[in-house]
Amino acid sequence: MAEIRNDIFFKMGSSASDAYFIFDIQQSSFTYVNDAFTILFNCLENSINIKQLWSAVHDEDKDHLQSCYEELLADGGTKKYVFRILSVDETVKYLKCSAYFDQEHNEIYGVLDDFTTAQENKTHIEQINGRKNVTLEVLSHDLKEPLGMIKMAVSSMENKIGRVAEEEFKDSLQFIADVCERNLKLIRSMVNHEFLKSSVVAIKRERVDLIWELKDVVRFYKRSHLREIRNFTFSSGQEKIFMFLDSMKFMQVVNNLISNAIKFTSFGGNIEVNAEDRGETVVVSVSDNGIGIPEKIKEKLFQNEKSVLRQGLNGEESGGLGMSIIKDIVDLHHGRIWLVSEQGIGTTFYIELPKQ
Repeated sequence: MAEIRNDIFFKMGSSASDAYFIFDIQQSSFTYVNDAFTILFNCLENSINIKQLWSAVHDEDKDHLQSCYEELLADGGTKKYVFRILSVDETVKYLKCSAYFDQEHNEIYGVLDDFTTAQENKTHIEQINGRKNVTLEVLSHDLKEPLGMIKMAVSSMENKIGRVAEEEFKDSLQFIADVCERNLKLIRSMVNHEFLKSSVVAIKRERVDLIWELKDVVRFYKRSHLREIRNFTFSSGQEKIFMFLDSMKFMQVVNNLISNAIKFTSFGGNIEVNAEDRGETVVVSVSDNGIGIPEKIKEKLFQNEKSVLRQGLNGEESGGLGMSIIKDIVDLHHGRIWLVSEQGIGTTFYIELPKQ
């Protein structure tokens, strides 16, 4: 029976990305580890050194792990523990250990799940939420006075309707417009800063239907008021394309490209999103028939430089962070991004991503 159980465990371990092991209590040695285990601890299957593995455990977690080990032996059954290790390059890894103590054979069966990315994301998200609260406090404080001034100006204009000259009304309207513009710049600056900070969160890939995700984005624009001034289309030769990606971050990329296309495309212009399956990779493109991009800007477009900033056709401001963030997210997916653009004809951005 034990041989059958071990055989099943071995088969599971041979194809798993998690680290599988069997530890013999009496011999104080590992009788089985899978490939993922050796990769995690940077060791060879036939030369696993207990002291070496123990030295990899984070100093702050050693007492905790020792007490977990003693608890498992005392209680038996299945337990779950969390601890940290230091990899060869001194980076911290967070591990979840699901362990079962087989008292009859005096062996521990265990599975180690490396959830470092999820833990780091959680930490980053907590930091971002903290900054968000500070941002909202600053905005609520700094916007309170100008909004009050606008309210007073509007109230004064209402009271003077029919009793003041047109020039005075124009001055009041210009005052309101100036106050709004200054504070819109404040909001835009703070939002861009937080957007840049949030891009450092590591990606978390999940299996998604890319076609459905892209159609959903285009559907949003078709339902918005923008459908009256731009033509949005989606095309693909496939009904479904399944791949692994961080859909939230990648759709952020697509939205940013569409947003830029809107800024530099005239009323009635065309914006198309396309997805092409190339076997091991997928190419997503966002095209427009707008004003195009000058050669001198193309070279530095994906760099965070103010020299590439330019206003949209209707005077829309650019924070200058969008394209550099787009490239960062594409790089995190081990993909590449490039563009083809001709002034007066239009621009197409291409993103090629691996499916796995």
